[in-house]
Amino acid sequence: MKSILVRQFGGPEVLVVEEVPIPQPGSKQVLVKVYSAGVNPVETYQRSGQYAALPPLPWVPGKDAAGVVESVGSDVTTVKPHQRVWLSASDTGTYAQYCLAPAASVHPLPDKYTFAQGAALWTPYATAYHGLFHIGQPPDQGKYTLLVHGASGGVGIATLQLAKIKPDVTVIGTAGTEEGVKLVLSNGADFAFNHREPNYANKIMEVTGGKGVNIILEMLANVNLNNDLALLAKGGCVCVVGNRGAIDGFNPRLLMQKRSSVRGVMLSQITDQEKKEIIEGLNSALVNEKINPTEGLHYTLTDAPVSHNHIINPPSGGQGGKLTIHPWKEAQL
Repeated sequence: MKSILVRQFGGPEVLVVEEVPIPQPGSKQVLVKVYSAGVNPVETYQRSGQYAALPPLPWVPGKDAAGVVESVGSDVTTVKPHQRVWLSASDTGTYAQYCLAPAASVHPLPDKYTFAQGAALWTPYATAYHGLFHIGQPPDQGKYTLLVHGASGGVGIATLQLAKIKPDVTVIGTAGTEEGVKLVLSNGADFAFNHREPNYANKIMEVTGGKGVNIILEMLANVNLNNDLALLAKGGCVCVVGNRGAIDGFNPRLLMQKRSSVRGVMLSQITDQEKKEIIEGLNSALVNEKINPTEGLHYTLTDAPVSHNHIINPPSGGQGGKLTIHPWKEAQL
């Protein structure tokens, strides 16, 4: 089979296609023919060697994917060959034509959804679910206001859609282009603003009647955190999903004045109970058609280096949504 194999850490050029043997499933594993693999920022950090927990080399990137069950181990009863599935983990990496996954991480993919949408589920939607419901902790009853700061990417779109499952929420989203603003509105935001405009924070405060927002999911904290703290309502919380550096001029007094908080969101740190709740929540949302993952650009295995460039530096005029790699040209995208 064809697979990306990283033999040394470095730039996108280390993402090289090689011919490798098809792995065989253990008793509790599933072999999946990968029709679509999700591309995530964390894989670029791992590839570059700039990450706290680096994988052993050689390494096949990726843990998000969707495809068809090729074969199952002797103890697997939850899925069967030829079934369409999405993955919440992979034992062997998903930038490949086949991968192994633990049976507990292989989930049915309803026919309504494409493989590219299935590959958009775990990291973006699980991060959004964890960030909003476990870390942000919106009230079970009563109204609240949510700001998704950077809402046109995979996690941002997922947050918009998941937030709207529950009633009584006003959702505000931001994006860096007019196309992105339109995408944010089309995915459930009540208001959307271009965060490249100098007065966008004032507009956000205006739509809250000057009260501020209760929860912020922040995708680039090193750039936006100071603005976030000023936008919070009393007792509000910033949930940091993404960050790429230190912050100059950070003033903790903004936290003190509003009794607000900043909390970190990291999918790799979820508890077993949180993972169970996330998977149950996402599978329910799929069956009931409450979420609709937005497909972004598609890439071949050979174009994997381009996908890593684009996930960090989106191309001008990009459509937003989830970037995915498609190892099989004949796949139904």
